[in-house]
Amino acid sequence: MDDQHFDNKSITLKVLGCRGSMAVSGKQYEGFGCATSCYLYMTDTQAVILDAGNGILNIPDLGERQVSVLITHSHIDHILGLPPFLASFGAKEISIYGAVHGGLTIRRQLDTYFQRPLWPIGFDHCPCKINWFDVKEDGSVFYIGRKNDNGDTYPDQGTIAVSAIPSNHPGGSTIYRLEYGGRSFVYATDFEHEELPEDRKDKSTQSMLSGGESSFLRNMFTKPLDTLCAFSKNADLMLFDAQYTPEEYKACKSFGHSTPQKAAELMRDADIGQMI
Repeated sequence: MDDQHFDNKSITLKVLGCRGSMAVSGKQYEGFGCATSCYLYMTDTQAVILDAGNGILNIPDLGERQVSVLITHSHIDHILGLPPFLASFGAKEISIYGAVHGGLTIRRQLDTYFQRPLWPIGFDHCPCKINWFDVKEDGSVFYIGRKNDNGDTYPDQGTIAVSAIPSNHPGGSTIYRLEYGGRSFVYATDFEHEELPEDRKDKSTQSMLSGGESSFLRNMFTKPLDTLCAFSKNADLMLFDAQYTPEEYKACKSFGHSTPQKAAELMRDADIGQMI
């Protein structure tokens, strides 16, 4: 799986790691790869890294592209590759995006891991310049790409339009939709298609959405598959969490993952062009 990629003109999506929870090694695992979550979405000028599991260490040469990292959530399998990656990134500039979960900004979430005693240095000691951006999970659009003279990113032909909504996952996670060159891609990892028990819902996002935000987004916590279907409508490509068989799912409800059968259902109902 690590070697597969999706090409459309100047857009490439490469799977660098797709395993959950634990990285593994051995020939018996090579069919689906040995590394945890990391995907590389590239245009001619932009490199967007989706999550930073240890698959990020498989990253190819990015050339002169502007580099950004979109973090869905800070469970360890989605971030454990970030410290060694940044240490080897050099004196460049990188932007890291993520939503508030557990009442913590993405910087504060990652700080709990990227410091002593769990790691010998912190972000401030990395050779690269890191720009931090807090993502709003309200479906609004922000842009990755060229900047104006004030340092603000603005939409033009070189930018990627990104929107985000909350995922249905214990502790919270983020689903991203990327639009570029008239083509759309949805990254929906760590998503469960049935409502979670109250004690496993993301309370901080629920609280935010209760303050007058759209009922469409509030429905993620009661009608998650319908909400994701609406957000993903007519996407050209979707990467979906289909970790369990239906039989496995019965024993793993509330773990925050889904099945291939629900992926097929979503692909049909949302009229998605291609599903991974």
